[in-house]
Amino acid sequence: MVVGRVFGKKQSWLRNMTFDAKKFRNALGCFATGITVVTAKTANDEPLGVTINSFSSVSLDPPLVLFSLARVGGHCQEFITAGKFAVNILTPPQRQLSDRFSMARDNRFEGIDYHLGEIGCPVFEGSLSVFECETYAVHDGGDHAVFICRVTNVVVGEEDQALLFHKGQYHTF
Repeated sequence: MVVGRVFGKKQSWLRNMTFDAKKFRNALGCFATGITVVTAKTANDEPLGVTINSFSSVSLDPPLVLFSLARVGGHCQEFITAGKFAVNILTPPQRQLSDRFSMARDNRFEGIDYHLGEIGCPVFEGSLSVFECETYAVHDGGDHAVFICRVTNVVVGEEDQALLFHKGQYHTF
């Protein structure tokens, strides 16, 4: 695993901003994204999962994907330590998973049906697709860590509609 860091003067980009954080967030919300729940296992072998919409393909050769995770409140260090993940691409019937794994709660997996994939991470039945992967690199992305992951297994589900998020609301496609 490679941990990268881009160094720069934070003050210089702050001086050049002509917008506030709310305007920036609202503008980002104009870009429709798919919804995923990224899962792992903690060092204590407990299931771990968070809703993420910052997911993208990176490379076909080697097969790489990325997701980003907030450094505060998003279990970031636990995901860095885990090193293995399942990215569950959600379908409209799985909206409750998106809601559940986006909220702070003690046991997000309580009462949730899942099985362990090839690399031992929770996989949800009915997902549009699942990418099982290992950490390839983790980079600093401001208040987020950017995980670049090497895909080790792909499962394509039978559903054909994706759960999307656009301007603060769920949509289907």
